[in-house]
Amino acid sequence: APCIGNLGRNTFVGPNFFDTDMSLFKNFKITERFNFQFRAESFNLFNRANFTLPGNAGNNKITTSLFGTAGGTFPAREIQFGAKLSF
Repeated sequence: APCIGNLGRNTFVGPNFFDTDMSLFKNFKITERFNFQFRAESFNLFNRANFTLPGNAGNNKITTSLFGTAGGTFPAREIQFGAKLSF
């Protein structure tokens, strides 16, 4: 879809993206043969709002009242836990 304007390529800088992912693992030796691992993983640890570019939601049309606004956000903080038994 063509856009109205004559801005040169790569002259518009969108919102920055900052994301911190972290994992914690703890291994337990149950017996000589059995091992247990507990893990906790976090994505976007600091829960920072990372905005998408305006064109992602159709906001790049000059005729809309939402022209130039962010098209949404990337996912918020996600935390997951896991366990593994190996033998």
